[in-house]
Amino acid sequence: MKTGVSKTLWLISGVLLVFAGVLAIVAPSSILLSLTIVFGLAMLISGIISVAVYIFCSKHLYGAGWLLAEGILTALLGLFVLCDQVAMVSVIPYVFGLWTVFSGVIRAVDSLEIKRFGVNGWYWMMLVGVAEIVLGFATFIRPVIAIQIIGITMGIVFLLQGAASLFMWWFESRLQMK
Repeated sequence: MKTGVSKTLWLISGVLLVFAGVLAIVAPSSILLSLTIVFGLAMLISGIISVAVYIFCSKHLYGAGWLLAEGILTALLGLFVLCDQVAMVSVIPYVFGLWTVFSGVIRAVDSLEIKRFGVNGWYWMMLVGVAEIVLGFATFIRPVIAIQIIGITMGIVFLLQGAASLFMWWFESRLQMK
């Protein structure tokens, strides 16, 4: 039962984040303020889903503490985005850079956990993690450029987050503790 619930939540989170990523890439010149609503909701729902997966499966899933930390950070950043959209326009590269670096580190740690269990394909999660870390640092190094291409930058971040959630959905049954 718990595996089915968490797999469903991973799938929902992955699909939602991929949708938000595609939306940002397809319409990068959209008004930034309207994009923040979509992304704030995507982050909030993704964070809540991660916390829910932790609650349902913390005793049955290795690395669950990292999942909880990421879920809380993602939900809090999602709330910040939704509550103060005017301020968000000026700090969006930093907030998304922080979130992306943190999530990338968690993805890399998760990939090593997956590798430890001998699951084939663990390196895909590592590649997603490394890509997120690089993209996150790039937004810190060149925030002006990140603002100019924010739709594409945010789209890539959300596609990577969605891919990571879909990887967890795919690998979930192989990562269960007996």
